[in-house]
Amino acid sequence: MSFIATQQRWDTFLAKIRDRFYEVLNKTETVLPLLFEATDFETITFQNAWQGIYSQASDLIYKIENTWFDKVERAFLDLDIDYDTSRFIQERNKGFQLQHELQQELKSYEVRIFADAAKNLVSQAKETLSKDFCCTQCQAKLPIRDNFFRSHYTTCDYCQTVNTFEPGTKARNVEHFAINALGEEAALEHYLKYEHLKFQNYLSDRDIFSKDELIIPYRKYIETYLKKRIEVIPDYEERYEKDLSAKMSFIIDYS
Repeated sequence: MSFIATQQRWDTFLAKIRDRFYEVLNKTETVLPLLFEATDFETITFQNAWQGIYSQASDLIYKIENTWFDKVERAFLDLDIDYDTSRFIQERNKGFQLQHELQQELKSYEVRIFADAAKNLVSQAKETLSKDFCCTQCQAKLPIRDNFFRSHYTTCDYCQTVNTFEPGTKARNVEHFAINALGEEAALEHYLKYEHLKFQNYLSDRDIFSKDELIIPYRKYIETYLKKRIEVIPDYEERYEKDLSAKMSFIIDYS
């Protein structure tokens, strides 16, 4: 088989992977939001459903690399083309570039679909919590704190009874589900830039970008993520520096 014929087979394979990848994601565009509403915004079911979709998409992505090393690389080498020739490297990188592109797209899609669900959840929680919260003793209306997504004690101004405010499952899930999704949405561009710089190092098989250069977008990602959390639940401001230090230790220790 000629170089051109082998190249065409590789191109056809990559095109099929790309088409199948977007087919998987497009089918979920309306299904997941409908599932979220049908389960009354039950987050575990939503996350489990997404995990199945994510696995399908990820399998397609890694099929590119696996197919190259299992079959395509040998097909080109059998044509007596040296491993370090520009044409061979170009064909290898073509697959790696698509793999990176789809990984970035999958991350972006995941962040968007979760952020949309989070906004819907916050809206539903606020609607539920907009109802009057009254004293259990005298039925006087009680104030709700701004970060009402957590339970807290409120003393009645009229009879001094201490009441426990219970926000309910939807409101609790704002903290356990929504703030992470909203933080990831706010910080997405910095995360994608960090991953792109890492990919450039991988593709070149050398450190085009130093560890210090990689830290810049990663730190912006973490800072933006944490600050978005604070917007939703102000209490998180007290632990901002501690959380920032903990999350930054990952790249400092392992990059």
